[in-house]
Amino acid sequence: MGTTKIRVISVLHQKKRKNRYSIRLSNGEVFGISENVLLSNPVHVDDLLDYHAIERLIELEGLNKVRESALSLISYRMRSKKELALRLHRKGFTTIQIESTIVELEEKGLIDDEKFGLFFARDNVKRSLLGPVALKHRLKSHFSSFEIIEKICNNIYQEFPIESLIKNIINKHSLKDIKNHSKNKKRLISQLKRKGYYWNDIEPVLKYYNL
Repeated sequence: MGTTKIRVISVLHQKKRKNRYSIRLSNGEVFGISENVLLSNPVHVDDLLDYHAIERLIELEGLNKVRESALSLISYRMRSKKELALRLHRKGFTTIQIESTIVELEEKGLIDDEKFGLFFARDNVKRSLLGPVALKHRLKSHFSSFEIIEKICNNIYQEFPIESLIKNIINKHSLKDIKNHSKNKKRLISQLKRKGYYWNDIEPVLKYYNL
């Protein structure tokens, strides 16, 4: 079966779909491929293709679809490999196709987990003044590696010292009201914990303000 040759009857541009072609074979089969695949793997009328060559074209077309979908997703915003893989799985692509595409995009520098992680962490810390507990929780949705998460957090809290972030939050309140009302102090502490700060980081700053 692998040595059987099938003649290409026609290679026609699809009228309703840009950059795609329909290839009709002498056995009655018809399949579509993109212009990118056709340019890198030329097929002409009267060419004789064995089943291996046909399967290879279909396989390359599948990879091209994954690549185009991935490029569309990252064109909107940066994404981690984990997030991109999950989105592509939901679109019905296979694990092998997705892994191959992600390796290709990573080699081309189009996706970069560390770069994305720092961008994501920086945005969350600047916008929401998040502490390490909350930030790590959000990073887990994008990264499976504990080492990467720790590295991102270490870098981001060198850029944004935890003590300064806590002071920033406290300064949004009236120090007088906090000192005079224990309930306000408890609310402040609860807020800082919800923001993701450890008590070991909170306590020294409270002492600094004599709270």
